[in-house]
Amino acid sequence: MKPTKKKIEKSTIQQLREIRDKIGLEIQDMTFEQLKIYIKERLTQHPTLYKRNAD
Repeated sequence: MKPTKKKIEKSTIQQLREIRDKIGLEIQDMTFEQLKIYIKERLTQHPTLYKRNAD
């Protein structure tokens, strides 16, 4: 009988580090203006994270 392999789940900290590293690679050569556009685009993709004023 073969031993069963447990699926190892990534910890929350490990997932956050991977996300941070990915974002770091994407923005490493951006100017300040490009960075502002990048952040604005990302915030509009996740409306639950950022709520705009309805003015």
